[in-house]
Amino acid sequence: MHFVNVTKDAASDRTLPASQKAKSKKAEKSEDEIAVDSLMTEIEDDLRGEELSKLWKQYGHLIIAVGIAVVIGVAGWQYWRQNVQAQKLEMTRQYETATKLITEGKLDEALTSYAAVAEKKGAGYAALAQLQKAAIALDKKDLPGAMAAYKALEADDKADVLFRDLATVLRALHGLDTENPLELEAALKPLLDSSNPFNASAVELTALVAAKQGDLPRAITLAESLLANPNTPAGVRQRAEELAAVFKAGPRVVVAPVVAPAPAVAPSPAAVPAATPSPAPQ
Repeated sequence: MHFVNVTKDAASDRTLPASQKAKSKKAEKSEDEIAVDSLMTEIEDDLRGEELSKLWKQYGHLIIAVGIAVVIGVAGWQYWRQNVQAQKLEMTRQYETATKLITEGKLDEALTSYAAVAEKKGAGYAALAQLQKAAIALDKKDLPGAMAAYKALEADDKADVLFRDLATVLRALHGLDTENPLELEAALKPLLDSSNPFNASAVELTALVAAKQGDLPRAITLAESLLANPNTPAGVRQRAEELAAVFKAGPRVVVAPVVAPAPAVAPSPAAVPAATPSPAPQ
């Protein structure tokens, strides 16, 4: 009978699922083993606490410093954002004030207001203000003042490249008779790339600069390149045809395209100022 019972127990044990077998084995731990496990857990907890205590004593001041730095950084960032927003609002107010002064015919006061805005280099309104300064200077027959404004915008590496290129075109247009032709040609060179929005105007102006230097063959080549380019605007194409004919006629005084400066009028902040004379109608 005893043998039969043992066999039955063994057989029943084989039929138990693995999870139940594991539980059965765990339950077989003696009280001594349980006590040892408990003691080891307490020792591990104590050691872990001691290590944390040591780490805190050694690096606690750094942790506090980092926490303070994070708080100060967040506060500083928020303050900076608010300050930048306030500056933008003030710049907008100054620009609008200058525009209103133009409509009232107070050009000198408008010029002073635009100058204050233009000092904030890199901002959109600063570039617009420089262009407006140049337009007012041209209206007052102050060509050096206009050239200075264009050069300042060209040199502002924080300004949008579109405004900088426009300043280059306008300086070349209005400075054909006064500026160094080699400097003008060097400034126009990057704009000769076909992907540049001022490409056609840059080619036209470069042809005029070449003619000013007596290099008529190159001037003719540039003018004819505008005629051969299907993307050349109609206005530029017509002038290029006239210039090519003049250049082929032989050495003579080359007259630049006459572009009368428009009166200083308030532009839309998102667009090129209406006060700025267009380099060439396209």
